[in-house]
Amino acid sequence: MTRFSLKSPFGGMTQWLYQRFTALFMIVYLAIIVFYLLFYSFSFKSWVALMSPLWMRLATSIFFILMIVHAWIGIQHVIDDYIKYNNLKAFTNLVFLFLTIVQLIYLPYFLMVVFNA
Repeated sequence: MTRFSLKSPFGGMTQWLYQRFTALFMIVYLAIIVFYLLFYSFSFKSWVALMSPLWMRLATSIFFILMIVHAWIGIQHVIDDYIKYNNLKAFTNLVFLFLTIVQLIYLPYFLMVVFNA
């Protein structure tokens, strides 16, 4: 009997590579944000100017999507390691899956809105 798992489409090495790729992208993105904060004046207008171009909003969207993927893989491993009861494990996975889907639905709404400075 094959047990269904939300991790089943991905092998262990694939998950490891996804974790490393997502972490690398997030580090590069955060380095750009830190560079901006260190060398430019920080105000609401300057932040809106940084986040206004479409390429920056898309990069921010990709950052958050990859952060959700990174967290999802990590949560799956933590749940597998620390929750031993299969029913509780399945329920916990479904709760986190629901939360992840809600985050992915609301992400474009919050990131693609244009603020008037």
